[in-house]
Amino acid sequence: MNDFNNTIVPYPKEKTIFGLFEEQVAKNPSAIAIEKGLNKITYTDLNKLANRLANLLVTKGVMPQDNVGLLVTRDFDMIIGMMAIMKAGAAYVPIDPEYPVDRQLYIFNQSKLKLVIANNDYPLKSTISTECFLKINFLDPGELNESNPPVNVASTQLAYTIYTSGSTGRPKGVMIEHHSVVNLILWVNTKFNVGPHDRLLFITSMCFDLSVYDIFGMLAAGGTIVIAENKEIQDVRMLQNLMIDYQVTFWDSVPTTLDYLVANLEQERPDYKHEGLKTIFLSGDWIPIDLPTRTKKFFPQAQFVSLGGATEGTIWSNFYIVEQVYPEWRSIPYGKPIYNNFFYILDEQLKPVPTGEPGDLYIGGVGVARGYANDAEKTNAAFIPDPFNSQLGGMMYRTGDTGRMMPDFNMEFLGRKDSQVKINGFRVELGEIESVLNKSELVRSCVVLAKKGPDGNKRLIGYVVPKATFEKETVTAYLKTKLPDYMIPAVWVEMDKMPLNSNGKIDRNALPEFTDTLLQRKRLLQPITPTEKILTSIWKECMGLNEISIDDNFFALGGHSLMAVQILSKLEKKLGRSFQLAVLFKYPNIQLLANFIDNDKKETTYTCLVPIKSTGNKTPLYIIHGEGLNVLNFSSLAAVMDKDRPIFGLQAVGLNGIDEPLDNLPDIAKFYLSEIIRHNPTGPYLLAGYSFGGYVALEIRKQMAAMGKKVEKLIMFDTDAEKSEYKDWYYILPKKVKRNVPILLSFLKSSILHPITNFRKKYKNPEPGFLSKYFLKKETKNFYQLIKKIKDKHLYAFRNYKMEPFDGKVYLYKAQICVHYVYDTEFLGWKKYALGGVVRYDVPGDHLTMITPPNVEAFAAILSASLDEKEETIQTTEMADTTAGIKTLV
Repeated sequence: MNDFNNTIVPYPKEKTIFGLFEEQVAKNPSAIAIEKGLNKITYTDLNKLANRLANLLVTKGVMPQDNVGLLVTRDFDMIIGMMAIMKAGAAYVPIDPEYPVDRQLYIFNQSKLKLVIANNDYPLKSTISTECFLKINFLDPGELNESNPPVNVASTQLAYTIYTSGSTGRPKGVMIEHHSVVNLILWVNTKFNVGPHDRLLFITSMCFDLSVYDIFGMLAAGGTIVIAENKEIQDVRMLQNLMIDYQVTFWDSVPTTLDYLVANLEQERPDYKHEGLKTIFLSGDWIPIDLPTRTKKFFPQAQFVSLGGATEGTIWSNFYIVEQVYPEWRSIPYGKPIYNNFFYILDEQLKPVPTGEPGDLYIGGVGVARGYANDAEKTNAAFIPDPFNSQLGGMMYRTGDTGRMMPDFNMEFLGRKDSQVKINGFRVELGEIESVLNKSELVRSCVVLAKKGPDGNKRLIGYVVPKATFEKETVTAYLKTKLPDYMIPAVWVEMDKMPLNSNGKIDRNALPEFTDTLLQRKRLLQPITPTEKILTSIWKECMGLNEISIDDNFFALGGHSLMAVQILSKLEKKLGRSFQLAVLFKYPNIQLLANFIDNDKKETTYTCLVPIKSTGNKTPLYIIHGEGLNVLNFSSLAAVMDKDRPIFGLQAVGLNGIDEPLDNLPDIAKFYLSEIIRHNPTGPYLLAGYSFGGYVALEIRKQMAAMGKKVEKLIMFDTDAEKSEYKDWYYILPKKVKRNVPILLSFLKSSILHPITNFRKKYKNPEPGFLSKYFLKKETKNFYQLIKKIKDKHLYAFRNYKMEPFDGKVYLYKAQICVHYVYDTEFLGWKKYALGGVVRYDVPGDHLTMITPPNVEAFAAILSASLDEKEETIQTTEMADTTAGIKTLV
């Protein structure tokens, strides 16, 4: 980290922003500073106009350290006003005339503006004191002194306060000092050889911090600012012409603007070429991974630079020059810190994370803002002492972004931390999905959001601007090769173009709401056959949706075991046929399920064996069900497991309501074994059991050994070996009290303080339990009566089964929160039976939550890594930390 942040170099920290401009006035007084249309202003004239206005402000009582609002349109007035305010010793606070008056007034009050200068009588004038509103002619402010104002301005004074977009809640005013901008400007102009020959096309808002470099960086270099009018910014064809007509050499924007410009060139002007553009700066949002290559065709001499940072870090804090795009990239690299800036990737304890591991991004160095205007609480939360470097201010900014260090010691940006959402319990990083989509050849741009549906559950919605015809099936199939199923959007919306805000960024708040998107899906597949119509009606009712496409995936729509029971129970009532829950693994959408039903196929080739994830070329893993009897609860595990690992489940005999449940454990094992061997006659075999399934797995291994077959690994998912042994009541009772009394006290306290809320929370979506049997409909209740019958048989089988020691290992995946009443809390009693040793992996969660999100993600990582280990490399005396969990071998 020290080498990565070895960025400290001397810079003229005593200088001010306008001081750099004044140096160029002295060097090139007749050079053109600003152009707009046919109008031009030289450096000398710009300086005189700014001085006249600055001196006017001084006469109006503006003093150093004051804040002055600037309420103007994008014109010469804007740049004259910014420069004049700083020359008067104050900080400029830009206010967009297009903002609602309420927002304008908030900025006025929050920054305690001494004065607002404007080029028109805007509505804000009537809401503040008339003495505080100054309408002037910026090009002729009066007969005032044209010399530099006799005001001492320290470089540590505020230069400006820019308010963030405020998409949630009230905006925050970011306060930046002169010396921070000076460092940034001189780094850019030195690193990229920006000078008097350069001409920058100004297309951003003054309320967006890119404008700070666009204006003051170019003026510090002696170059020319070409101001594009609003109508030109909104017409990519006019922008293309401006680039050539004004011989623009420097482009600075958010990625969306350039992407639209290049896309239009590809479609309408494939022969367009501008050799004069030498520098392209992109920042502020995800850069489409193919954009550098596409751009090169039209601007062959341009150097393509990706920059990052935050308004709170003075525009940019890091950069990466894109010379070539590599196939393995998931996104354009975030790069390295600029001069006198530091970047840290830290965990929640503010400790650096290892290379390759994701962490929170922090910015340190001279670019760190002073804080938020008159908001100590938010300032203290976001700006904290830098524990790694006390130089250059000694503070660092918590960006709210996540990233990781790549092996070549360039950072990779992973997205906003607050864009991480929970879908069906899984942690999902929306930026990761967008990154994968943008890397494809299928879409021009995309946004993925998580929005609540009518049932209150969040679902992923993909908004895409396709490169050609949008094919939902093609996009979904592509994503499935890159991402787990729970990260595949359930709803897709084809857009002609993305809505943009005033800063040129995609306006996510302007995208259609959930209910609208379902209606706008252009490829919503309607049911055709009678069975499809029956299924669609049932799915809508049970899932609380108004519209469902017959190719929508049950699990992607938020389906779970209770919902599956309700759907299949209603289906049995409609068709007079019963179906096992496992049918939804094989036929997870209406179209497939209806086809299966209409062709009168057998429910499955096997009675108990269920293909949870049948694809992959590694040794298949067979998982024996727990006390829940079915294997739907392993769908979350399968979704995040190694994609090359096939996973099959063994569910209980009798779930189809036809076969008689078994009440002898060796017979249960024999039946499951026959299904496994019929599926995989020669092996190899990986055998796992969850809870009760662990005892069955042990018996299957015993029977396989008698047949001369070998189980590569016998795996227990938190199965308690001591449960088969008798324990005195005086041993169990204290443990039961210790475990249950705190839960009871917590429940009682919550019920007393919030009785209605607590009741709703606990029983709004009841799992099968003591109250749910009264709430569930008759057909669903019948299903749980069947479940109870099978459980009673299995309990009888377990109580009459005697476990015996065996010559082999047990691989125990033990929940970190132990809920078992055991003497051996370390190995759950398995050392007594596994004479070859016990390999233990600690998994987050308890016995139930270890296989549910979010814990199942860590569990899957541990399991996937350990299944890949070679048996001969495991030594029975070692103890080591793994990257996923604690592994203990005895």
